[in-house]
Amino acid sequence: MTWLKLLFMYLPVVISAVTSIEAAFKGTPGETKKQIALDIIKAGATAAEQIPEAHVQQVAGLIDTVVGVLNKSGLFTTTAK
Repeated sequence: MTWLKLLFMYLPVVISAVTSIEAAFKGTPGETKKQIALDIIKAGATAAEQIPEAHVQQVAGLIDTVVGVLNKSGLFTTTAK
Protein backbone atom coordinates (compact mmCIF):
# COMPACT_ATOMS: atom_id res chain seq x y z
CA MET A 1 0.00 0.00 0.00
CA THR A 2 1.39 3.39 -0.93
CA TRP A 3 2.20 6.04 1.67
CA LEU A 4 -0.43 8.40 0.22
CA LYS A 5 -3.13 5.75 0.47
CA LEU A 6 -2.13 5.05 4.09
CA LEU A 7 -2.16 8.76 4.82
CA PHE A 8 -5.74 9.15 3.62
CA MET A 9 -6.75 5.95 5.38
CA TYR A 10 -5.30 6.74 8.81
CA LEU A 11 -5.00 10.54 9.05
CA PRO A 12 -8.55 11.18 10.33
CA VAL A 13 -8.14 8.41 12.93
CA VAL A 14 -4.74 9.70 14.02
CA ILE A 15 -5.95 13.31 14.35
CA SER A 16 -8.95 12.20 16.39
CA ALA A 17 -6.88 9.93 18.64
CA VAL A 18 -4.11 12.49 19.17
CA THR A 19 -6.45 15.37 20.02
CA SER A 20 -8.58 13.22 22.34
CA ILE A 21 -5.53 11.85 24.13
CA GLU A 22 -4.01 15.32 24.47
CA ALA A 23 -7.22 16.57 26.10
CA ALA A 24 -7.48 13.57 28.44
CA PHE A 25 -3.80 13.21 29.40
CA LYS A 26 -2.41 16.75 29.70
CA GLY A 27 0.97 16.74 31.39
CA THR A 28 1.68 13.12 30.40
CA PRO A 29 4.95 12.60 28.50
CA GLY A 30 4.63 12.56 24.71
CA GLU A 31 6.00 9.04 24.29
CA THR A 32 3.33 7.72 26.68
CA LYS A 33 0.59 9.54 24.79
CA LYS A 34 1.98 8.22 21.49
CA GLN A 35 1.84 4.65 22.82
CA ILE A 36 -1.74 5.18 23.99
CA ALA A 37 -2.66 6.46 20.51
CA LEU A 38 -1.01 3.45 18.84
CA ASP A 39 -2.77 1.07 21.22
CA ILE A 40 -6.14 2.65 20.49
CA ILE A 41 -5.60 2.60 16.73
CA LYS A 42 -4.40 -1.04 16.81
CA ALA A 43 -7.38 -2.05 18.96
CA GLY A 44 -9.78 -0.38 16.55
CA ALA A 45 -8.08 -1.95 13.56
CA THR A 46 -8.20 -5.36 15.21
CA ALA A 47 -11.94 -4.97 15.76
CA ALA A 48 -12.47 -4.09 12.10
CA GLU A 49 -9.63 -5.99 10.46
CA GLN A 50 -6.02 -6.82 11.25
CA ILE A 51 -3.54 -3.96 10.83
CA PRO A 52 -0.22 -5.06 9.32
CA GLU A 53 2.90 -4.31 11.38
CA ALA A 54 4.27 -2.23 8.50
CA HIS A 55 1.22 0.01 8.82
CA VAL A 56 1.75 0.32 12.58
CA GLN A 57 5.25 1.69 11.99
CA GLN A 58 3.95 4.18 9.43
CA VAL A 59 1.08 5.23 11.71
CA ALA A 60 3.65 5.84 14.47
CA GLY A 61 5.44 8.26 12.14
CA LEU A 62 2.13 9.85 11.21
CA ILE A 63 1.35 10.40 14.91
CA ASP A 64 4.71 12.16 15.32
CA THR A 65 3.96 14.37 12.31
CA VAL A 66 0.44 15.28 13.46
CA VAL A 67 1.66 16.12 16.97
CA GLY A 68 4.50 18.19 15.54
CA VAL A 69 2.12 20.18 13.34
CA LEU A 70 -0.32 20.73 16.21
CA ASN A 71 2.55 21.79 18.51
CA LYS A 72 3.89 24.27 15.94
CA SER A 73 0.41 25.66 15.27
CA GLY A 74 -0.03 26.38 18.98
CA LEU A 75 -2.99 24.03 19.39
CA PHE A 76 -0.90 21.87 21.72
CA THR A 77 1.58 23.18 24.23
CA THR A 78 4.43 21.18 25.67
CA THR A 79 3.96 20.71 29.41
CA ALA A 80 5.30 17.21 30.05
CA LYS A 81 8.79 16.82 31.47
